[in-house]
Amino acid sequence: MGAEQDLADEAREERLAKNEVLFRTVNEAIEQQAIRFGGIDEYEFICECASRTCLDRITLTLRQYEHIRADGTRFFVTPGHANVEVEKVVERAPRYHVVQKDGAAGIVADLADPRDGDPIQH
Repeated sequence: MGAEQDLADEAREERLAKNEVLFRTVNEAIEQQAIRFGGIDEYEFICECASRTCLDRITLTLRQYEHIRADGTRFFVTPGHANVEVEKVVERAPRYHVVQKDGAAGIVADLADPRDGDPIQH
């Protein structure tokens, strides 16, 4: 049962990471619209936690957003929304926490990074 449980845990981690990747994709579209408007003002993004039902808004400047997006395994979530089973909090700010995926979830997140290592052209 150990190997089966490991596979089930890995599949669950991948599923949760895919939920977060979906929200990251939405946030990338929000950022593109913000860039078109110009400036580095604050914009509302969607919490990138693993919950399919969470639609919390997180206000970030484009500079903060770019800082987080520099690593394909990092996501921003509402404080308290981190899933400690598949990620760890690596930064804390009053309005958001930055979490980093590792293991299978980290691989899924990094492979699905729309920036493919280039934070400028996306």
